[in-house]
Amino acid sequence: MLFYRHFWIAGFSVVLAVLENTSSDIVETPIFDTRAENVTVLAGETATLPCQVESLGKKYMVVWMSPKMILISNGDRRLMDDDRMSVERPYDPDWNLHIRKVRYDDRGMYRCTLNTNPVSVKAVHLRVDVAPDINEEWSSSNTVVNEGTTVELHCNASGVPTPNIRWYRKTKYTSATEKEPIGTPGEILFIHNISRYCDGIYECVASNGVAEDESKEIRVDVQFKPEVRLLTKRMGHYLGKETILSCVISASPQAEVFWRKGDKKLVTEYGKYRSDVFHDRPHTLTLNLQIYNLQKEDFGNYTCEASNKLGGDTENMLLYEYPVRRAEVPTSTLPPGKANIRGGSGAGPVEMEWNGANSYFGFPVLLRTLVWTLCIAVYNLSSFT
Repeated sequence: MLFYRHFWIAGFSVVLAVLENTSSDIVETPIFDTRAENVTVLAGETATLPCQVESLGKKYMVVWMSPKMILISNGDRRLMDDDRMSVERPYDPDWNLHIRKVRYDDRGMYRCTLNTNPVSVKAVHLRVDVAPDINEEWSSSNTVVNEGTTVELHCNASGVPTPNIRWYRKTKYTSATEKEPIGTPGEILFIHNISRYCDGIYECVASNGVAEDESKEIRVDVQFKPEVRLLTKRMGHYLGKETILSCVISASPQAEVFWRKGDKKLVTEYGKYRSDVFHDRPHTLTLNLQIYNLQKEDFGNYTCEASNKLGGDTENMLLYEYPVRRAEVPTSTLPPGKANIRGGSGAGPVEMEWNGANSYFGFPVLLRTLVWTLCIAVYNLSSFT
């Protein structure tokens, strides 16, 4: 009886062990979400590749593999020599792969595998977007061109997706923040037969919708030979007065400018000449020549001259003398004591003449006496004070 008793006890123990193992196998069957997923991240940021396994048990292991089929991790232990990668488990079912400071080369299909029979695989496709970046070496820099030539401006940009490039122009005559779209989108901007009015700052803007736009400014300076313009080509003035001759000069680069009379170059000379330059707009200035105490020899032809490395230009102005009108006492048929008034047409001062037997130098004797009396009174008053 004792033998049978021990036999049944041993048999019952084996059955319990089998049932326990069977129950354990059923409970520990993993629940693995194998649905494929796509993850998109911007280069430089952190990518999180999801993988969840419930009821993993002790006999199964989660393994991550790279797009090149290289083992990244076994469980939560990293095998790849890349400290940017790690397996993070914020919750018990999570076996997420983190890639910090993602590079464009990290893109591709990653696989989270479970050693079931057959092997279970979850595919996670990593897409890496790259912000627009303008390549300075392959893009145009500030340039100087001659008027009338054709200009090509290049803007080489990279990024994922491929950036769209637009062109803008900031003129020298507007505010720094104001710009206008120009040309058609693309890496190259053509400017045919460029003129002085096309100079300024050109800006290319690269955008692909995944990050902030990237921009580059290119300054274009257009050079041209001087052009001289006169406000008037004839000017009259009185002897002994002073006058100003003016000319407007446009040039790029800045021209050497001066006035001359004959072969003599007129520069600032104390008491006689003064030369002043006023900058009006980009590439444009006004040159004034002030002449003091006009004398006979100052009248004649003057030349405004400008020159730079591309050429020169001149314009001539005539300065002539106004005739002096003197007072005359013409013979009058008016009765004595009557006034004869002439002029008043705007060409000169009004002349008043007095005629009569009692006049002296065109003035009546009585009026002359009153003037002398007034002069003596003023003199005595000044002497007293």
